[in-house]
Amino acid sequence: LGELVESVINTDFAEQRNRVELLLPEARLEGQLDASRMRLLVRNLVENALRYSSPGGEKLQIRGSRSGDYFELRVTDHGEGIPAEHLARVTEPFYRADPARSRATGGIGLGLYLCRLIAEAHGGLLHIESEPDRGTEVTITLSALAVAADSAPAPDHP
Repeated sequence: LGELVESVINTDFAEQRNRVELLLPEARLEGQLDASRMRLLVRNLVENALRYSSPGGEKLQIRGSRSGDYFELRVTDHGEGIPAEHLARVTEPFYRADPARSRATGGIGLGLYLCRLIAEAHGGLLHIESEPDRGTEVTITLSALAVAADSAPAPDHP
């Protein structure tokens, strides 16, 4: 997982690498992952974080860890944030928190929806915490057991 994240950053965001801080464990986080879908997930999360952070502001952070039977990948930006009334819906298809945004400035509203579907397909969850003017943290939690066994989605966990 760490190598995949590093590859996405170094390949797809090379020009903006100085805006990204990678905090990945030295030990490999391994499992049966659909690499192309996980690359899309990482790319979408990083693209969003960079888009909504000021270029001269704090670096966005990407952290990976393993806790027990779960892998976690966190992408944290220090940008404009998402108002609370939109958080529950931002992973719905075509939903945009800012209705004034056009395709030219904000995509078509599928990025976080696809990220949620990819996480769920890997037996995981996508969780978003955000505060306006302070930033957003997206956490992808994948069951190491489900990933390794390529089985059904993991049950909810604390």
